Amino acid sequence: MKKVLSVIIPTYNMESLLAQSLDSLVGSPAIDRVEVVVVNDGSRDGSLVIATHYAERYPNSVRVIDKPNGNYGSTINAALPTLRGEFVKVLDADDRFDCAVLERAVD
Repeated sequence: MKKVLSVIIPTYNMESLLAQSLDSLVGSPAIDRVEVVVVNDGSRDGSLVIATHYAERYPNSVRVIDKPNGNYGSTINAALPTLRGEFVKVLDADDRFDCAVLERAVD
């Protein structure tokens, strides 16, 4: 299915909040039309493990880019050339979507 929205989630040591952010996306009925790209910015905690777990569970919707620590902008720049969605949204790892709002936005 064509991806309407690409969501970039930059993450650096966000182990305690990343799953909540990802759950707000994969729990939406619109997930088949959304591409989620988690960019791990050299985290020293379990952020990469969590992101990889979601990529394994949702291989058609979630991908992970693992890169050395740079900065916030470098995470977005790492993701941009790989995106397949028509529109792009950056979602911080400590934030989340309302599933109903996401579905309406993708529609």
